[in-house]
Amino acid sequence: MRNRVVGLVSMFLVAALIGPGLDARGRPDRPGGTRAEQIEFFGGDLQGWQIVEGCCPNSGPFPDYTLTLTRDLGELPAGTHDGQLFLNYYGAGRNRQYVVQFWNSLGGIEIIGGVILEDRQNKVTTVEFTNDACLDLYTGETITNVNFVLIRSSSVD
Repeated sequence: MRNRVVGLVSMFLVAALIGPGLDARGRPDRPGGTRAEQIEFFGGDLQGWQIVEGCCPNSGPFPDYTLTLTRDLGELPAGTHDGQLFLNYYGAGRNRQYVVQFWNSLGGIEIIGGVILEDRQNKVTTVEFTNDACLDLYTGETITNVNFVLIRSSSVD
């Protein structure tokens, strides 16, 4: 039993030392620690274009992003807002969707859905949101339905 405990503790220590130097696919991080990505919203209720660093592992960091809303979405009025961004896959398998979260001191929104198109060769993910529910990030209540296209490109060097 003691050897098992020592073995488990040793594995956790090795993982703690090696893990921070790897990206999500188990490859070493690039020099400088993060990857740059181009994130673009267009064609509807959310609009923006920006290159961000380190987006978007589940535990952060959550990069600064400037997002333009073409209409009021809950506590966030129409217009341009500076805030934080999180986006990633949501769910698994055939039912996999995408989640987009944006928040600042005024409020926050969350949209889960979209049709995902991946171009693995060019490292581009396109997600088309059509009539997907926009939720208040803090209460979970539906605000309205939204339409937009998200393009996430990790081929920015």
